[in-house]
Amino acid sequence: MINFRYHLISLVAMFLALAVGVVMGSAVIDKAVVETLEGQQSDIAERVDQAIAENQALQGRLAEIEGRSQRLADEAAPQLLADRLREVPVLVLAMRGVAPEAIDAAVALLDTAGAEHQGTLWFNDRLALTSEEERRDLARALGTSEGLAAPSLRSIAVDALAASLTASGSPAGEVSGGSPVGAGAGVAFDDAVAGLRDTGFVDFDPPEGAEQETAGLAPAGTRVMFVTGPGAVVDDARWARPLVEALAGEAPEPPPVPLLVAESYPPGVEPQAELSAVLRADDVLSTRLSTVSRIDDFAGQVAVVLALQDLGEGRVGHYGRDAQRLIPAPAE
Repeated sequence: MINFRYHLISLVAMFLALAVGVVMGSAVIDKAVVETLEGQQSDIAERVDQAIAENQALQGRLAEIEGRSQRLADEAAPQLLADRLREVPVLVLAMRGVAPEAIDAAVALLDTAGAEHQGTLWFNDRLALTSEEERRDLARALGTSEGLAAPSLRSIAVDALAASLTASGSPAGEVSGGSPVGAGAGVAFDDAVAGLRDTGFVDFDPPEGAEQETAGLAPAGTRVMFVTGPGAVVDDARWARPLVEALAGEAPEPPPVPLLVAESYPPGVEPQAELSAVLRADDVLSTRLSTVSRIDDFAGQVAVVLALQDLGEGRVGHYGRDAQRLIPAPAE
């Protein structure tokens, strides 16, 4: 007769066997999993090493290409651009936030082309007019009412500056068409520019060897290059676009100044809202000025010189990224 003790021993033995089986099975499974993971890790390590090697090779290739591009720029510029702009006065307008080295490179090529650099007029972050002090200072610099809102003050500043660049010799206190600058301000054009400089709204880098002076910024025949970019301290819609429109003038009259709008994009910065793209899409402005979407490489810098040369012949065009050409075509 099977007693309770026999049942108890049988149950203990069964559970013990089950536990031993589970332990042995899990040990085998764990080993297989470990081996699989180790294999995958080894494969990943090999791929990482391969990717690192390929990246190093690509970096070396990129450095070689950049070096050759720089040599091409240094050696080809005198051959391609010499005398393209001989004795042509060129004034540079630039937004703060644009890399100064991009401006320096463009000015160096202008010198190579024989241009008479008239200096660089920088537009500072105070033109954003984010404070009451900035609005008050701008109103005083323009000789107008301190109660005007920021958009109105910027509009008056744009008119005054555009007039000083496009209407040399006009009576003081008038813009093109004879409208007064501000509310009966009577501010002369050059005085207006000097006032903007003295109050920190603009800075002026004179050409090498010249005095720190803004009078006579744009003598007759001056061609203007306006440079902006993603780092501009004032939004293009608030300052660059209105000033460009003022400098381009209105149809059917011919543009009052030959104007090139260029953009600087540092390496690794992707274009977003490009002013050049906006201007090219405008049916009127696109026929009254030229654009170069990038001046940070040799192609863009060559396009700047050739486009400025074409402006002297009344030809406009749009060059660079997503444009009709990389550089201007030879004149027919």
